[in-house]
Amino acid sequence: MSEISQLKYLQWRPIGVCDSGSNRERKARMFSKSDLAKVTAPDVTRGNWRQNKEVMQIIIRYANEVAKLSTLTEGMYSPEILEIKLVGAVLELDQTPILNQESSEGKVQFFQVIFREGKLRKTSYFNWIKWLKMFLIAVVSIFVLIFIYLAIIHVPKVNELGTKRNVSCSSSRKNSAYVEEIHSIRKSLLMDLSKLPEWSTFREARKQCAFGKLQLIKHEQRFLKCYLTVRNRFNDLPLTAKPYLGKIEACVQTLCSRRLPHLSSLCKRM
Repeated sequence: MSEISQLKYLQWRPIGVCDSGSNRERKARMFSKSDLAKVTAPDVTRGNWRQNKEVMQIIIRYANEVAKLSTLTEGMYSPEILEIKLVGAVLELDQTPILNQESSEGKVQFFQVIFREGKLRKTSYFNWIKWLKMFLIAVVSIFVLIFIYLAIIHVPKVNELGTKRNVSCSSSRKNSAYVEEIHSIRKSLLMDLSKLPEWSTFREARKQCAFGKLQLIKHEQRFLKCYLTVRNRFNDLPLTAKPYLGKIEACVQTLCSRRLPHLSSLCKRM
């Protein structure tokens, strides 16, 4: 003991990083040749090694490796460095009383690291928040898609209602605009029908919907016949291929509601 206590080695000789275990339980990592050269550089001394960023980075890197090997970190969820100090060690002895003391005695030195349990990672909490956000985004997206779908469905219905309200041949039969109104509706229908691939086969519809100079009574009769012919012809077409008939249908309903004698037979077919 006395021989060991009399050893006074003040030289700068750090060779690695170790934990704070005792005897054979101690785990350590020796510096590589390049890292040892950086730690023992001429400008690094016992008094300023803590202020040297490069040296501290090397020590911390080795300390993290020791944490994986150390028995002192077993059971720790997230070990972190509590303290780093320089300790002396006398090699080739089974036990050294001053092994864990601040290095003022010893032939070589280690950077001794004391570990403690770090802050628990709140992974489960953050995962819960992450999944909650994803769930809310999914719910909002579904509601938006449903809203868009309903809007697409209701737009034609709204347009149809607006057409029935705004275009229903409401002008007086004595008004010159009345014939023009009927003519405009029939013309609009013909434009829609002409876009259909099957339009060339609509012989009767083309005949009844054709334009010509007619008296008012004949004009109204031709108008209803045009509608009936087209409506009956559409029975053979798929729903997606049928053009919109709301405008002419509203006008036909208005004409039939007037109970005109020359239109009675045609209105009964509605």
